[in-house]
Amino acid sequence: MQIAAYRKFRVTLTTKERAFLQTLIRKGTNKARILTRARILLLADTQQKDTHICQALGLDRSVVYDARKHYVTGGLNRALYDLAHPGKARKLTGQQEAEVIAIACSGAPSGRVRWTMDLLTEAVNKQIGVSIGRTAVYKILLRNNIKPWLKKNVVYPVHYA
Repeated sequence: MQIAAYRKFRVTLTTKERAFLQTLIRKGTNKARILTRARILLLADTQQKDTHICQALGLDRSVVYDARKHYVTGGLNRALYDLAHPGKARKLTGQQEAEVIAIACSGAPSGRVRWTMDLLTEAVNKQIGVSIGRTAVYKILLRNNIKPWLKKNVVYPVHYA
């Protein structure tokens, strides 16, 4: 399997690419992962076998295989740098986040002077119907610069007599 993969993903660097990788390694200002991948590509360009590269750099075979594969299929940038990792999708929509803010700006529950994160999280989960944790509620409040535990940030309803 490895022999076929070695032949399938043969690394042949141009002189520009080789010079770039050598400069990258010499400066040493990048992440260790990028420098390791650069070393892999330079050794692979000299037609070294994967087992020799693994022993020389103290790596697992899959790392060397992936570096070769990414170079052949996507070029030098793809071989050196990781693709962007998409974050986890948000649980709440913009409308629901506005509702969280409205709840936080409303008066505290009866018998309480102010909101706590636990009370606010419980109220949000009941009223909106989505199960989120206290950290998510806190981050929503931080993004919108709302601090319901401080009196000056709470919007008190006007009572008409």
